[in-house]
Amino acid sequence: MAQEHASDVRSEDIRLLERRNLRLLGLLRVYRWCLVASLLLIAVLMVLLFYAKAPPLGRAILIDGKPVALVRSERAAAAVRQRLLVADSGPGGRATFRETWGDETRRTDGERILSVSEAVRLLKGKVTVLREAFAIEESGHQLVILPSREMALTVLDRLKAKYASPSDAVVRKTRLRPEPAIRPCTVLPAEIVTDEAQAADLLTNARRQETYTVLAGDFPERIASAYGMTVSELWDLNPGLRGQSLHPGQQVRVLSRHSGLTVVTIKETVTTVAIPAGVRRQTTSELPRGQKRVAQPGRAGSKRVRWEVTMNDAREVSRRPLGEEVIAEPQPQLVLIGTK
Repeated sequence: MAQEHASDVRSEDIRLLERRNLRLLGLLRVYRWCLVASLLLIAVLMVLLFYAKAPPLGRAILIDGKPVALVRSERAAAAVRQRLLVADSGPGGRATFRETWGDETRRTDGERILSVSEAVRLLKGKVTVLREAFAIEESGHQLVILPSREMALTVLDRLKAKYASPSDAVVRKTRLRPEPAIRPCTVLPAEIVTDEAQAADLLTNARRQETYTVLAGDFPERIASAYGMTVSELWDLNPGLRGQSLHPGQQVRVLSRHSGLTVVTIKETVTTVAIPAGVRRQTTSELPRGQKRVAQPGRAGSKRVRWEVTMNDAREVSRRPLGEEVIAEPQPQLVLIGTK
């Protein structure tokens, strides 16, 4: 009995020890979680403290590499760019800037962050919107700028048709001289012509005003001759210079060397041409010597003549006969000359 009692006592002690160990392990877990939570809380507080002291970040908009505005984010910078491009609803294709656009993330350092609308108002005077278009060129010189290649082709066809539909002739060939080229370009919207009739007129009257910088040894006659002008035309463009001496570096207005396109039209036409009656002389003994008398009046004939006519715009420059057909034979005038 004594041995059994002792064995029971030892078993109870072991169970008490195990329960104590379990409680200690639970407390250890609680302390461990509390330590982890404390460390996390300390880390969060340190981050908050860092950002509370550090200046906030913004998105700087750069024009030609120079910062000109600060907005909230990259998305805001993209919205500013899009609004500036869309604000110009002029003709032409895709819009772009003449200046180099860029944006990057930076610290504000106390600088005020602008809203999208404020940034748009600030940048309107600092960027130039250009549009993609197509220029009709001659020897690299832009004669007229149009919104699309299709419109450029239509204007050229319209120009050729302007002189290619005479009612009294058959057009055999029409071409432009010199031969123009259509090339893409990027220009200010105000330079793009949207009226086809106006564009066709500009192609035939393409001499525009330019600025010329006077060089050493220049004089009015030389400048006018170099640009295909008369001295009177030079003075008309620069009325304040009449009678004045020219100095190197001085700027004067001149007309461009390019005179536009010429429509060369080769057509075939038919005209009716009179055939002179002529005179046939015949001697007669019925009249005194030297006396003349018209025995039969003359009558002119006629013929149809086919011509190949070359026109520069509305001006005829050459005419070549292709053939003829007599409609009515001429009847010569008969003159009797006396021999009696």
